[in-house]
Amino acid sequence: MDTTTIKTIFSTDRVRKVELFRRSDGTFGFEEWRFDSDEDTWLPFGRRSLAICDSADKAEYEARDRIEWLSGGGGHA
Repeated sequence: MDTTTIKTIFSTDRVRKVELFRRSDGTFGFEEWRFDSDEDTWLPFGRRSLAICDSADKAEYEARDRIEWLSGGGGHA
């Protein structure tokens, strides 16, 4: 299923991020990523893309509720 990223929130150290996305079926979700400096690439972390939400706001709420560094105020858009 195709997805479109609608918002990215980075950790303050910029080595973690959360991408909020919209699926082609109209549902929303999020994925946590960590930057691997050895591979010089972003890698998914935590399999959170399985979350299915009916709005972008709900997806962001769920991400902030489930991801510790994001709920603690350590991220910004």
